[in-house]
Amino acid sequence: MAVHEAALLNAGVQAGLVDAATVSRLRPLARAQRLGLLDAIGRELRLPPTAFWQALARQRGLPWLDLGAARLDEAAFKRLPVALLQKHAMMPLLDEQGRDCLAVCDPDDRAGVLVAARLLGREPRLVLADADGLAALLLRETGRGPTGAARAPDEDATALFDRLVRESLQRRATDIHVEAVEGGHQVRLRVDGVLQDWGPALPRALGEALVSRIKVLAGLDIAESRAPQDGGVRFAVGGWDGDSVDLRVASMPTCHGERLTLRLLGQQGAALSLDALGMPEAVLAPLRAILARPHGILLVTGPTGSGKSTTLYAALRELDSRRLNVLTVEDPVEQQVAGISQVGVSAKVGFADALRAFLRHDPDIILVGEVRDADTADTALKAAATGHLVLSTLHTNSAAGAVTRLVDIGCERYMIADTLAGVLAQRLVRRLCTRCREPAGADARLLEALGLEALPPDATPCRPVGCPHCLGTGYRGRIGLYEALWMDAALAEAVADGARERRLMETARERGRLHALAEDARAKLLAGIVALDDVRPFLRSGA
Repeated sequence: MAVHEAALLNAGVQAGLVDAATVSRLRPLARAQRLGLLDAIGRELRLPPTAFWQALARQRGLPWLDLGAARLDEAAFKRLPVALLQKHAMMPLLDEQGRDCLAVCDPDDRAGVLVAARLLGREPRLVLADADGLAALLLRETGRGPTGAARAPDEDATALFDRLVRESLQRRATDIHVEAVEGGHQVRLRVDGVLQDWGPALPRALGEALVSRIKVLAGLDIAESRAPQDGGVRFAVGGWDGDSVDLRVASMPTCHGERLTLRLLGQQGAALSLDALGMPEAVLAPLRAILARPHGILLVTGPTGSGKSTTLYAALRELDSRRLNVLTVEDPVEQQVAGISQVGVSAKVGFADALRAFLRHDPDIILVGEVRDADTADTALKAAATGHLVLSTLHTNSAAGAVTRLVDIGCERYMIADTLAGVLAQRLVRRLCTRCREPAGADARLLEALGLEALPPDATPCRPVGCPHCLGTGYRGRIGLYEALWMDAALAEAVADGARERRLMETARERGRLHALAEDARAKLLAGIVALDDVRPFLRSGA
């Protein structure tokens, strides 16, 4: 049996996932596009079906079970006929704490529960799980999906991949990992910087079929499974007219079989403005002043995955591309910005090659995806010195570390001092869900981390809770933590004279030209935007 769509929608409205007006507006659209209403709402609001199932669990007063974290209760499974499990779409499982439970997807189907209780000799503890996840689990453990369906939703690799991409978009995932494990394949999604299981592990045959399906779409050699490969595909989501996503695909052989990693390009931070990134005004105002300058170089630094490209794309959107000639070279082009000429790095065109070519195209502003080597760095600095504004990224841990990194690459200190306008160092941390966060108060751990005896009067620190809107995680989205170093004549002189990183930080702080990462982390923590555990490593940074 299956829960009627109306029950899930009702629970979603009650939980505040969607309002009645939106449901009414999307109903004719779903009918015209031959979509389920729940699917149309998920597409519009970027909400996966799991959110509605969790809302239903809350409405019915049942615990929610993440099937990816559960395992089969083998003793109970042997006592329940397969036909019973398939007919009523339920499974005996052990949750994360090892407690036995009976996972169902229809809380109103009491007939199957009563039979299971009689066969088990006890009243089972009921938990709710989503229908697709239970169908996949039934397929893995019994070889068949729920009775009444021609096949389980995940029995076909084509349909499975379509659902995987759809839910990845709805969950705002940045990466999909298809990992070969003993006995099958586990799919995990990176959401808000953290990996989470996407349902139970797939049977080996289905997992291998999924891998082959992705490799074919990405133009990889399906006969080669013993060497790494790279490819890509623009994938159109089934039933979502006009919606497509660019996927960068990488394969790697492991001891249990081939694994794939898919990067969803341009999903995080798409169309974000500088105002939406969470920059404090002490960083935002000087940054905009640099973007208005006719020349110089602005560097955005941080480790991989810290949102550097998102910041630069947001900066590009603030530029008047009708009045300015803006050229970019990227590896790869993750987001397309109207009015800007964007070049992707290839075997024939590298960063330095494109930079040199750009100078013959009358540019006003040049964006270099990353300064990787001495040739690129030298060309970028020379472009900045000859009347162009250059934006780029660099891998360093701090703002002042950018100078040290450029020197290590081989750049002359006088060139750095003459052209460097500012450095923005950043990290990404999870943002607390605004629907369910709760005040943390003057928690002892919080006061110790901040080095305070009492909280300031206007402080409102919060802790994560979990609700259907954030899929029970307590977090929804990410926000940047920013450190900024803005150059002036005294700092430029210090750079030219060979000042070390610590001395640069001290001079910048003395002159009010430094906004420390710890300062921003502290402010966002006290404002209840982020949780202590996420920003603790940065609270002493740059102090």
